[in-house]
Amino acid sequence: MWDYSFAIPSILILAILLINYFMLQRLPIRVNKNFVSLLLIETAVITSDIFSSWACENYQDLPKFVVVSSNMFYFIFFILRAFAFFVFTCSILELDPTENQFRTFLCRLPMIITEVVTLSSPFTKAVFFIGSTGYQRGSLYNIIVLNFAIYLFLSIHATVIFKSRLKAKRDFFGILFYLLILIVGLIFRIMFPRYLLMDTFCVMTIISINLLFMNPEYFIERRTRLFNSEGLRIILQDTTRQKYNTIFAFVIRHYQEAVEIYGAKQMDVGIRLIGLYLRRILPKEKLFYYRSGRFVIMTKSSVDVSGVIKKIEERFKSPWLSDNVELYLEARFVEVSPDYEMYDSDIVINTLVNALSKANNSTDKSHILVGRDMFDAIQDNTAIKRALEKAIENNKIEVFLQPIMDAQTNTLVGAESLCRIRDDKGEIISPNKFIPIAESNGRINQLGEQVFEKTCKFISENDMSALGLEWINVNLSAAQFMKKDLSSDFSNLIEKYNLRPSDIHLEITEAVIVDDDIMNNQIQSLRQKGFLFSLDDYGTGYSNISRLKHSPFSNVKIDMSIVWDYCNNPDFLLPMLIKAFKKAGYSLTAEGIETKEIEDTMKSIGFDYLQGMYYSPPIPMDEFIKKYTKSS
Repeated sequence: MWDYSFAIPSILILAILLINYFMLQRLPIRVNKNFVSLLLIETAVITSDIFSSWACENYQDLPKFVVVSSNMFYFIFFILRAFAFFVFTCSILELDPTENQFRTFLCRLPMIITEVVTLSSPFTKAVFFIGSTGYQRGSLYNIIVLNFAIYLFLSIHATVIFKSRLKAKRDFFGILFYLLILIVGLIFRIMFPRYLLMDTFCVMTIISINLLFMNPEYFIERRTRLFNSEGLRIILQDTTRQKYNTIFAFVIRHYQEAVEIYGAKQMDVGIRLIGLYLRRILPKEKLFYYRSGRFVIMTKSSVDVSGVIKKIEERFKSPWLSDNVELYLEARFVEVSPDYEMYDSDIVINTLVNALSKANNSTDKSHILVGRDMFDAIQDNTAIKRALEKAIENNKIEVFLQPIMDAQTNTLVGAESLCRIRDDKGEIISPNKFIPIAESNGRINQLGEQVFEKTCKFISENDMSALGLEWINVNLSAAQFMKKDLSSDFSNLIEKYNLRPSDIHLEITEAVIVDDDIMNNQIQSLRQKGFLFSLDDYGTGYSNISRLKHSPFSNVKIDMSIVWDYCNNPDFLLPMLIKAFKKAGYSLTAEGIETKEIEDTMKSIGFDYLQGMYYSPPIPMDEFIKKYTKSS
């Protein structure tokens, strides 16, 4: 006799979970689909378990076909259940079965073999048979237990190997917790086969999964009841998203200003009203609220996107009304080409946010079309950010040197240190691309510190006189220049490498100089330590000779744009500027020397130093040593 007392409540609990699942708004992603499959399979297991147990008890009164079939269905679903738990675990770990078809086949193999052996039982009596005394276990009955144990082992193995894919440590322990429940349930099945306890433990596991991983509120924005930004990221990551192959979005124009005008509470009501409107006109589409007045809609190809956008635009021409709320808002739209499916979810989201920002700031009411060019630009930018982070974290910033020549003797007298980083292929990334990123994300300080220290190390390890070098210029960024402990940091490095401060000249770009007091205080602090200064890119900022007269620079570097302009259209301004600077006591460096003609012209009007591609592009330190070391 079998005890059904544990199975009946289990199936009632499953019914509640199924009702709950289909009543709540959920994302159409793999993990949700696998969870509902698990619910349905578990329901089939318990139902067939109860029916087959009843059939076995009444085998004498029932046709043999009914008894055999009921047991066959039970074993088929029992075997499938083990695989379903494994598949769900893989979906939590964000493992894509399409990434490696051979690995996927190997993972399915235990289930396939066990199912084949089970299906052969009416002929081979392998797993079970119905004899004269009723239900009997076959010689290979334990293969179903082994199958379950294999998938438990594979689940634990995958969780340990791929735990880095989980968002939080809590998720890792959550998976191990529900797998432990299954292990205990399997042990109870082996020890107490006549009690339908395994089903109860499986239901306990499903309840744990539901509490730990399946709360749809994680992905719902509270005001609009639309999916939130995390929901958008998740659905874009999911490879089953092809059903929704069109994306468009809109942003409430000048959202922050609207919050200031109407107040946060009224704008919250407005956001809720917009969410309700979208749910009414697009009930079957996936709707997202991505913070700061940004709404994203994923639709099927059959939806007339242009018509929907026009309808929403018309709605925004009227105020959004509720109790004590009357909001006049304007929207700007972005349409995303189907090419988005080729890109990583983070790239798609970053591109979309960037496009919405452009639309928000544009005075043109036309829609922005996000195509492959925008995706590629954001993807390249993201790759540069990653390369920059990797280079800084691993101390892989490279320093290249560009020679500075004495205009009178045409010999090497100095050099400028320039930072370089490489991409994953080992190719040099242009500083014009990664320097602005380093400045915007705050990494410019670490970058500058590595360049300064590696320059110090180069000077300490090489014979400067053999190279013909009197000094090396190192650039200072605006962020570095604002550091209060900059002078002590640099002095410590100078002492560490046993150098003279005058071995390094610090270059400050003219555009950096905004606050004279801060600049002068910082320069005075560094000058007291013995450092000398050069003003870089003169002519691109706001400085003038009167202003520089009170600044303790020893050298002024004239920007290449001024040099080239003079060579193309000679006039009296640059020669007069040079005379004025020299009278004020500054030495002068001409940047952008690219031809013999430019070199001769700059020499003739009085420059002291020359720098440019005519002499050499910036080259790695080891190449610089080989090229400029003087033979004894």
